[in-house]
Amino acid sequence: MLKKISVLLLAVGVILIPSGANASTHAKSLQNLGMNEIMFAQMMIPHHEQAISMSETALKKSRNQAILKLSNQIKSLQGTEKSQLAYWLKATDSSMTMDHDMQMSGMLTTKELASLKRLTGTQFDRTFLQLMIKHHQGAIEMLDLISDSRNAEAKALAKAIKSAQSKEITSMKLLLNKLK
Repeated sequence: MLKKISVLLLAVGVILIPSGANASTHAKSLQNLGMNEIMFAQMMIPHHEQAISMSETALKKSRNQAILKLSNQIKSLQGTEKSQLAYWLKATDSSMTMDHDMQMSGMLTTKELASLKRLTGTQFDRTFLQLMIKHHQGAIEMLDLISDSRNAEAKALAKAIKSAQSKEITSMKLLLNKLK
């Protein structure tokens, strides 16, 4: 079931991410992108980058097949979403970063990330799951910025992120219970 959802979300992401050939027609879908959507993109890109980095660490350190599968899924899906968000910023001629520091819900500290990288075995797996659950919960909170968007693409992305990450949180909690 999770695999089918991932494939569907990936397919939706591929459809929503423009190639050079359809960028001008895609511009119509960018109508009504306002400051909330721009700020969301500027914050969610580094948020996704951190999840991708955590997943890459798990792919190197974990031996748990379910965690490896989950990490590949997170890396793929969030990479696609990150490209879509970057396109919004490029298409609207917006900065890729914010001019000021915003606290993003669920972002891990440098200390937490360094600690994770030092762990091995089941201790790594447990900590990875705990931190990724926290990270995903933060991303879901950040969706408040675009939940009332007038832009259809932003609304669709918010719905896709919430659905995928909520399902992943449920899966991670089940995995975590199995590891205890």
